[in-house]
Amino acid sequence: MLSKLKQGHWPIFLLSSTSSIGNLFLPLILVRVLTTQEVGLYKSFFIHLSILPFLLFVGGPLHSVYYWAGHEHDKQRQYFNASWTLTFFFSILIFIIGFPLRGYLESHFDMSPIYVVILLATGALWSSSSFFSELSIAKGRQALGSIYDTGFEVTKVLGIIYFAVTKKSLLHSIEFFAGLMLFKSVLSAWLNYYVHHVRLEWDKEYLLKVLKYSMPIALTALLGIFVEKYDLLLMSKQLNASEFAFYSLGCLVIPPLYLLEMSVQKILIPKLSKYYRDNNSEESSKAFRKAISDITLFIIPSTLGLIVFAEPIVEILLTAKYLHASIYLRIFALSYLLLALPHDSVARATGETKWILKMYLVVTPISLFLTYYAAGHAGALGALIASIAVKFIPKFFGLTMSKTVMKWRWRDLFPLKHLALYFSLAGSLSILSIFIHNIFPTQILWFLVCGSLFAIIYLGVAYIYLKKDRYATH
Repeated sequence: MLSKLKQGHWPIFLLSSTSSIGNLFLPLILVRVLTTQEVGLYKSFFIHLSILPFLLFVGGPLHSVYYWAGHEHDKQRQYFNASWTLTFFFSILIFIIGFPLRGYLESHFDMSPIYVVILLATGALWSSSSFFSELSIAKGRQALGSIYDTGFEVTKVLGIIYFAVTKKSLLHSIEFFAGLMLFKSVLSAWLNYYVHHVRLEWDKEYLLKVLKYSMPIALTALLGIFVEKYDLLLMSKQLNASEFAFYSLGCLVIPPLYLLEMSVQKILIPKLSKYYRDNNSEESSKAFRKAISDITLFIIPSTLGLIVFAEPIVEILLTAKYLHASIYLRIFALSYLLLALPHDSVARATGETKWILKMYLVVTPISLFLTYYAAGHAGALGALIASIAVKFIPKFFGLTMSKTVMKWRWRDLFPLKHLALYFSLAGSLSILSIFIHNIFPTQILWFLVCGSLFAIIYLGVAYIYLKKDRYATH
């Protein structure tokens, strides 16, 4: 059993789940020890930090190591050296370019000078500090890379909580985070050399090869991050820190749901690639339908549950002080349905990655315009609704492209019987929960009782149905 858990995607999934859950609970603790203004500043800081590396295309060279790991062994070292050199160089540019602009960034991000300097410094360290773990995973040492990254993530969470609780100050927590990132970057550079024998090397031939491969990926990622997070960026500027805290906390990210989608995709893409080469349209459509069924089994009840029980969930997780965030949570819950549509899996499986870039070159300006327009005319709620709605555009085009390339019919894409079961079962339980709401003295008791019964009944009925359906098809 243990040997199996050390193989494939299991180390990545299990350890990523640990760090992701830690990051989920971090703001839940901060809302209890910091002011709403500091919580809003915390969310704004890390949202902007997550975007900075994309602006300088750092992610392209960093994640290209997975591609170069499949090349001839005698050339791998040069490709890894070039990837590490470009990652380091582009990362440093974040601070070099950003520091002279810090005055503008202070007013644009609504942050004090110290926060902007730390933001630029940690932005410059973020990707280079991750190179060792990504390279380790790419070279087949999944446990080493995952443990390394998870260890630092857990340390980050515990350290931020410690300083927030003991010092009652966000600044001390952010300063700790900056120090941790500096230490991780130095250690990663040392380990790159002494474990993987990778060093900074200016070889124009290999640098150009890495750039040629990674730039389309990096540009696609940049466009994608703006589609995903433009509403948060927009609201961080238009709302004050306290109001932004309500908005950003209402956009509650549940890591296991994203990890579920990621894990299913990692299984789906190799299968589609094989069936595509074999020209096996029937088996490829079965694999695609099964992927959607596996994801929606949990996505559909989670979405409806978040909508129905939004207020008690917010009260339990964030305290009654943030009850207003439940409005945003109900709308944001709809975005989880997007995870059920693996729109780019066929493009990745068939090597059509340039198609993904072209699609986002068209979709991104439409998304930015519609979200900005909605924010100006309907405020934060309008921005959130628009940002979710426009994300369905690439899903539609991606599914259309998938259907054409794999020679499917529309009904070949979706497990209609399973979707009907999941929606009808979860929908009926949601309506029943709302109907009996008034018999409970408090919202929290209602959620604990009905939410538990919702989960038990749904999973029980779905399990029985799927088991019978599996036997019926054999």
